[in-house]
Amino acid sequence: MITGVLGVAACVSLSSPPGRGAGNVPVVRGTYKSGAQQQVRIAMTPAASGAHMGATGDWGLFKPDGGAPIARFQRDQELSPRIFQDCNSAGFCTSYVAVTPEVSLGNSTGPVVARPLTSDAFVTWDGKRYRGELVISAGDSGILVVNRLSMDSYLRGVVPLEIGNRTAAEFAAVQAQAVAARTYAYKHLTSSRAFDMYATVQDQVYGGVDAEKPQSDSAIATTADVVVLYNGQPITTPYHSTCGGSTAAVSEVWYDQPDQPYLRPVSDRIPGSDNYYCDPSPRFSWTQSYDGAGLRAVMEKYLASYSKAPKNGVGKITDIREQGRTPSGRVAALIVQTGTGNYTLRGNDIRFVLRDPKGAILNSTSFTFAKETSGGEISTFTVNGRGYGHGIGMCQWGAIGRARAGQNYRTILETYYPGTTIGRIAG
Repeated sequence: MITGVLGVAACVSLSSPPGRGAGNVPVVRGTYKSGAQQQVRIAMTPAASGAHMGATGDWGLFKPDGGAPIARFQRDQELSPRIFQDCNSAGFCTSYVAVTPEVSLGNSTGPVVARPLTSDAFVTWDGKRYRGELVISAGDSGILVVNRLSMDSYLRGVVPLEIGNRTAAEFAAVQAQAVAARTYAYKHLTSSRAFDMYATVQDQVYGGVDAEKPQSDSAIATTADVVVLYNGQPITTPYHSTCGGSTAAVSEVWYDQPDQPYLRPVSDRIPGSDNYYCDPSPRFSWTQSYDGAGLRAVMEKYLASYSKAPKNGVGKITDIREQGRTPSGRVAALIVQTGTGNYTLRGNDIRFVLRDPKGAILNSTSFTFAKETSGGEISTFTVNGRGYGHGIGMCQWGAIGRARAGQNYRTILETYYPGTTIGRIAG
């Protein structure tokens, strides 16, 4: 499945300006390590209570400063991490990391590191295999499990989940995805918390060893250490499934965030044609319909979270009006007229209110709509739209179409991130 994400950007600066490498390619020196040496920390998806960690070979638990293992375990011998609290008479509590079955960790407040004892083994968490090691600590709301591994190893578990299985003719799109994912990851390295990124669409979807594919491995290797730069710095590289004809500027979608010069509307129209590079997407065009009861149900459930609507209900939905279009043609805002007042939805908030019956958000804000009323309220509401995702940065289906047309990954990236250059991390 092709997915698009944008997380909250960390502030990462370069300690020295980029130099020049072979072929006059800008080189970033001094701040980062190459992909084989750069460590990344990925917060794993919270698992059900009782989730287990282990390894595919012999493994051990270590203190964070290394040394000999606290305890050793055989292949497929699993433990379930948990937290217990020791509270004093004043009510001050200290959280400790523990495991089941019981193993003495010396009253460790964490972190505790789970690491294979052989180079050919992987750690496991909740039944899935991961490269590197697991760092277990007490988080704000329970156990925090972080997969610590190299940048290159991390990308092997990201790229295939973000771009899917592609044909040989589409390989440049996989390379573009590898560079976009790598750039995003370097930009989001941070020392302000115990991990760099989430393993979900909140940052980039990461599936570990079980997600790896030979094609994406090749794309990562053939673009080794390549990143997208603006003014010599790696940028935040949002991407999404399908732009529907044009990408969007940041403020068109996240209206409270500043625009960036390299994230502005880019037409996906094929020159000399009425077609678009992202035409092959199954969600290039789509329709979503609501009857009166269905529309009222989604408004009752979600409207108050994204507007000033009361949380105890809004009554009848008497009208919905469009309030302007963005430069890329997306709906800027909707005015929802209800029995309790008029409420404004802006940008991407529209998608999070107009959900389908299963709770999936609206495909995009690039749409038109038709409505019918009966008895003073909307009885049918039909949305006809284009695209899938927020629409900012690289259009993944557009990248696939451009690769089919013979464009290389550099051209694809410099098109979707205008004003950027393609450079390299020098470890």
